[in-house]
Amino acid sequence: MRRLVACIIIGLVAGCHVAHAQTSPAAETPTPTPKDVKLSGVFSPDRVKTDMEAAAKKAQNSGAAPSTRGHRYYFLWNLTPAEFEALGRHTLFLFSIWTQKPEALPVKRVYVRANGQDLPIYKVSSWRTPVDKSSLTAKMYGPNREDGFYLVPGNALLQKGEIVLDLANQGGWVMMGLPSNVAIRDARRFPNTSPGPNAKPDLRTLPAVVRRMFPGFPVPQSLP
Repeated sequence: MRRLVACIIIGLVAGCHVAHAQTSPAAETPTPTPKDVKLSGVFSPDRVKTDMEAAAKKAQNSGAAPSTRGHRYYFLWNLTPAEFEALGRHTLFLFSIWTQKPEALPVKRVYVRANGQDLPIYKVSSWRTPVDKSSLTAKMYGPNREDGFYLVPGNALLQKGEIVLDLANQGGWVMMGLPSNVAIRDARRFPNTSPGPNAKPDLRTLPAVVRRMFPGFPVPQSLP
């Protein structure tokens, strides 16, 4: 079975930090930058839902207050070299975002911030996902959810920086610190990680990867 690289830091720290900043700006403290860890298997909607519910329970049991928002993401680094080339030397991310307030969605943009510059990340598709309002996830992170597939340049995962997300009503939410823990440990996996000029993903490879690694999620049939 192919492995899926995933981050299991779900934005709890970021969400609590935002709530703290709203109630006491003068006492704002630094937020640890989320980092990625390796998981195995495939990731269906049910697994993502279960993962987030378990995280919400853990947060509640620790005595944490509900956050203004939460997130979870998964990305593929164990693509075959042929798949990586077919995706324009990008890797595929799934971002799942929960918010307490509906006006925080949709996601405005996702980008890599490095060397004082912002590099837009290519959005493949996004959609709203219903949330069980009686769930701990809804209580701790919000009943409003958006999911989306994004393509991140392979070389970005090997360099210092951050993956950042802007919501509809607020910007600068750090999703992930770079370089990626997992990618840097396997930095020679692909001979060349720098996307070529105007690199675009192959529309045969992209759906096949989604079906195999994210079964049950909407399969993109076209590109923006």
